[in-house]
Amino acid sequence: MVGAWEHLPAARVPAPLAPHVLAMYGYSAEGLAPGVHRGLPSAGLTLVLSLERPLRTAPTAEAWDAGVRDAQWVSLGGLHTRAAMVEQPGRWAGVQLTLHPVGVRRLLGVPASALPVGSWDARDLVGDEVDRVVEELHAAGDWPGRYAAVNRFLLRLADRTDRAASHPGPSPEVEEAWRLLTGPSPRTVAEAADSVGYSRRRLTQLLTAETGHGPKTVQRLARFDTARREVVAAASVGASLAQVAARTGYYDQSHLVRDFREFAGLGPSAWLAAEFPNVQGAPVGVAAASGP
Repeated sequence: MVGAWEHLPAARVPAPLAPHVLAMYGYSAEGLAPGVHRGLPSAGLTLVLSLERPLRTAPTAEAWDAGVRDAQWVSLGGLHTRAAMVEQPGRWAGVQLTLHPVGVRRLLGVPASALPVGSWDARDLVGDEVDRVVEELHAAGDWPGRYAAVNRFLLRLADRTDRAASHPGPSPEVEEAWRLLTGPSPRTVAEAADSVGYSRRRLTQLLTAETGHGPKTVQRLARFDTARREVVAAASVGASLAQVAARTGYYDQSHLVRDFREFAGLGPSAWLAAEFPNVQGAPVGVAAASGP
């Protein structure tokens, strides 16, 4: 293992946030090989609050190569379909969350489709709350205190959105369609549309308005999200890519490789060669490597 990952206490998401926050964990490592980490597309929105230093990112590999560097303590973006580039120093630490793409409207007051996938400043959306949560994170003396600071931050945002009362939440039909399309046994688009009482065209319109993507892309992101985790797990036990493809709903290994090249910019073997040395021993979310 190149780096040493600290074993941190688990984070607890309070009940009012649970429908909107799918996961939260702290991460802390040192001795990593400095380089560039690929934040892969996923079926969730990734919110990162950095501790050691501002997170330096670019929205695509091409932007990174062109010298684009955004430095932010709080990073959040919409559902992206290309790998974001994240500078990986020798030591990094922070709190990372996965937000529900349909539920995020109740936290931020805007749908996921309104969140840019390129360069932008979180202050444009949440204003001085960025500075407040960064101060509280750095003032906290331990990881439970840091998790509590993040939870207070999110609860303040949710309360602000609720008081504004100008951004109604997504319809129950869109929420149910998302569940049907991205669950462990995903339905076809036609089945999901029929189940919620919409035509395929109407479901596509509503889901795109809410998340920025239609049902087919949403399903592909969910499948890739599962596959990239399985690829990491398979590397640990010597399982083949063909086995991963069969378990995760791809026609065959070449189908899996095509999706990896589109979403990650690299085939699964090349991605593992670049990422695996530093993610061994990391929290599950880091090992599965999504990013802003």
